[in-house]
Amino acid sequence: VHFRVVPEAIVRALELRKGAADLEVSSLTPDMIAVMRNDPAVEVTEGPGTNYAYVAMNFDDPILARREVRQALASATDRESIVRYLYRGLARLAGSILPPESWAYDGNVAQYPYDPARAEKLLDTAGLPRKPELGGMRVHLTLKTSTDESTRLLGAALQEQWRRVGVDLDLRSLETATFFSDIGKGSFQLYTLRWIGGNNDPDIFEVFNSQRMPPNGNNRGHYRNPRYDALLAQARAETGRDKRREILAEVQKIVAEDLPYLNLWYMDNVSVHRKRVANVTLEPTGSYDFLTGISLR
Repeated sequence: VHFRVVPEAIVRALELRKGAADLEVSSLTPDMIAVMRNDPAVEVTEGPGTNYAYVAMNFDDPILARREVRQALASATDRESIVRYLYRGLARLAGSILPPESWAYDGNVAQYPYDPARAEKLLDTAGLPRKPELGGMRVHLTLKTSTDESTRLLGAALQEQWRRVGVDLDLRSLETATFFSDIGKGSFQLYTLRWIGGNNDPDIFEVFNSQRMPPNGNNRGHYRNPRYDALLAQARAETGRDKRREILAEVQKIVAEDLPYLNLWYMDNVSVHRKRVANVTLEPTGSYDFLTGISLR
C-alpha cells in the first residue's frame, strides 16, 4: 500500500478520476462525492462514522459563562438542515462527544432539538433582551474557524440561524497555526473543530477535566465543575464495567446540561475508490484497518 499526501481536495478527486490513485477515505467534500457518484470508473462506499464535530464555548467569557446562553445557542441551531443541505445527508446528529457505538454511551440526557422560541426565552432569562440600539440584536459573539471551506460554510450557516434569535455572530477564519495558537491560549469566545478517532473511549471526558487545561490537556474552554472532576476520578479508579457505566452516565448528564461543547454531528465515513478495489468495508472510527480485507479485481 502506497500512501500519498495530496493537500488539495480537488486534486485528490482528479487523481481518482484519471486512475493515478485508487482510494481515498473521507477526504472529499460532499459536493465532490455527489459528482464522483456519476463517474462509471469509480465506486462510493459509505457507512456511519464516529468522528465528532462541535462548537466549543469559552467559560471565561462573561456571556458564555451563563448556562442559559449556551443552551440557547444549542436550541437555535438547526442541525438537521445543515446536515441535509451542507453535508448532503452524510452525517448523523450527535447527542454527546461519545458516540452511540461506545459501551459507555448513555442517550438519556438533555437534548436540544431546533427550537428558536426556546432559545429566545433562554436569552431573555440570561438577561440579554433584544436591543433597539443594536438593530434588535441581543449580543455580539465571535466564532473562530480554520480556513477549510466546509468549516467556513458551517460558520455562515450558524451566523444566519443565530441571527434569527438575536445573536450577531462574527466569523474569523484563521490559518491553522494561528487558529490552534489562539484556542490553546484561550483567545476565543467560540470555535469549531472535530475530534477524529479519539472520542470512542469514555476517557475522552477528561477533555472537560479542570486539571486538563492547556498546556496540561485540551480543556481549552476552561470548563470547571468539582462534581464532574470527582466523578471522573471515581470512574478511573473503578474496575467493574457496570459500575463505571453508572458513574459515566452521571458524567454525561452533567455535560449535557452544562454544554462545554455544542454537539453537532458524527460525520459519515465515505470512500471513493476505483472499481478495481473490492471488499471495502469502513470502520466507524475511520481507521485504516479495513485495508487488510480489500482485494483487487
